[in-house]
Amino acid sequence: MARIGIITCSNCAQETNCSSVVCFADLRKRRGFFGCYPKEESVDLVGLVHCAGCPTNVAPGKILKRIRSLVDYKMDVLHFSYCMTVLCPFIGKYEKEISNAYPDLRIVHGTHQPGDPEEFKKAVKEMLCPTVKIPQDMNDVIKRRFVLGT
Repeated sequence: MARIGIITCSNCAQETNCSSVVCFADLRKRRGFFGCYPKEESVDLVGLVHCAGCPTNVAPGKILKRIRSLVDYKMDVLHFSYCMTVLCPFIGKYEKEISNAYPDLRIVHGTHQPGDPEEFKKAVKEMLCPTVKIPQDMNDVIKRRFVLGT
């Protein structure tokens, strides 16, 4: 049985109101990057954490505090969420720190079935720096009712 942890982008979680509902749905249905787990085998979601925020150029190791909170409960596979794989400029540094600290931990880049990364980036930019007057969040992206500005 795989013991899975997920790490998401704190900006996406907090600033765009993402509840990770699509990540969880694809985990349950073994779609996207969870398709590597056989449907006949159980998986255990150990937990979900948000990244530690911008580490600057000198402190990418601050991610380890978040990861430790999952490793302490016997996580053996860490999934970087789709939002982190598309948006995070520090993901390579984070992965290096995590791999050095936990060499037996398997790391997967992705969670749910990916969409068009360029469209996703545009939607996130609109949520963080709105050009339209309608308040929008990640639920609008998921439900396909998101309106892009100019």
